[in-house]
Amino acid sequence: MKKVYIILAIILAFAISLNIFLSFNYKNMKSGNNKSIEEIEKYILNIKTYKANLTANIINNRNDNTYKISQEVTKNYEKQNIIEPQEISGLEMTFENGKLEIKNTKLNLSKIYENYPSISENNLFLTQFIESYKNSEEKSISEYDETTIMLSTKTNRNRYDTTQKLYVNKENLKPEKLEIIENNNQIKVYILYNEIEINI
Repeated sequence: MKKVYIILAIILAFAISLNIFLSFNYKNMKSGNNKSIEEIEKYILNIKTYKANLTANIINNRNDNTYKISQEVTKNYEKQNIIEPQEISGLEMTFENGKLEIKNTKLNLSKIYENYPSISENNLFLTQFIESYKNSEEKSISEYDETTIMLSTKTNRNRYDTTQKLYVNKENLKPEKLEIIENNNQIKVYILYNEIEINI
C-alpha cells in the first residue's frame, strides 16, 4: 500500500511540474517562432517570387466588385489570371521580356504589347507593395496579437492609393491580407491571400 502512495505522489509531482512548465512557456510555444519584428520585415522584403490564389475586393463610388485571381511571379515572368467572376474568367495577363500578352483562354484570343512596363506595377501584386515599402519615405512596422503589420504611405498623396497595409502571420510568416486605403481612410482595395507559396 505504501508503494502505491509513493507512485501516486510521483505522478502527482510530475503532473504539477508539467503544468507549471506549460504555463510559463505557453506564449513561446504558441508563437511558433521567435523571430523579431526586424527579421520578419527583412524576410518579407526579400520575397522575389511567389504563387498565390487570392480574393480581391475593389471598391469605388458606384459599386463593389470581387474577383478571384491566381498570380505567379518568377524570375522570368509575371502572370495574373482571373478565375471569377465567370463572365471574365480565363482572362490572363503575362509579362515576359518586356512584352505584355493578354489572353482570353476561353475564346482563344491573344494580343501582345511590346516594350510594356512591368505588370507588377499593378497594385494587386505583392511585389508592388514590397517595392513601394522599400522606397517609401513614410513607413512603419508594428505587431498586433499574432500579426505583423507593415504600412507604407505614398508621398505623392494620390487619392486612390495613398496608404498600403500588409498583414503578415507571425507564426508562418505568410502574408494574409493587403489593404489599399485612400487618404480619407476608406479602403479602396482589399486583398485576401487564400493560398500563397513564397520564393518558388
